[in-house]
Amino acid sequence: MQVTLETARLYLRPLTTPWDLLRFHALHADPFVANAIYDGKPPSFADTCAEFKKSRADWDRYGIGLFAVFERDSASQEGRFLGQRRLGFLPESDDLELSACFHRAASGNEYAPEAGCAILDFAFTTLAAPRVLCFVRPENQRSLRSVGKMGFRQIGDRWFGDQLTRCFEVRQQDLNGIIAANPSFAPVRYLIQKPAMTDSVGQAIRPDAQSLPRPRCARSQR
Repeated sequence: MQVTLETARLYLRPLTTPWDLLRFHALHADPFVANAIYDGKPPSFADTCAEFKKSRADWDRYGIGLFAVFERDSASQEGRFLGQRRLGFLPESDDLELSACFHRAASGNEYAPEAGCAILDFAFTTLAAPRVLCFVRPENQRSLRSVGKMGFRQIGDRWFGDQLTRCFEVRQQDLNGIIAANPSFAPVRYLIQKPAMTDSVGQAIRPDAQSLPRPRCARSQR
């Protein structure tokens, strides 16, 4: 399934093209990203390729995965590449997780929460998700501030290997309150194309959520 989301300032689509792979690896190599997410050691190109291939497979099978996030240009198309957001299933769970990775040059403009709200709206209205989770390292103050701007509330802590993270939850009513207070965070246009629906273009199209398979197990990375 091909999903395109637009907000007042952003253009989001699946991160799946050969050029996207190069963008994705350059994002991982950004020292700002490497220090914030990978403890100063960016993934190898082989690691990036493996994550990229898995995301393409997730898009093909489940209709979710990595979103490339761009500034909208004057024609409402792809402008500057800002980073990525991922919507995926947690291991051994039906819960969805939202994660993010943005270039330093994109920081300070609230692009991350704006992109996140558009994807959360897609998760609640199109996928009928009851909630979405996210996980943030306690020392990542920038991300802790960002998740609050999307309506996430901390519900506990969780260990991933030897890494302690804060666990946050958001539900549709939480997101609705955020968008009511920040209308610019609302998606302004959806384009959702399924294999049997190649011409479905319009305002906030909602395909049947039951048509998307929901796995019991999918790998999660942060």
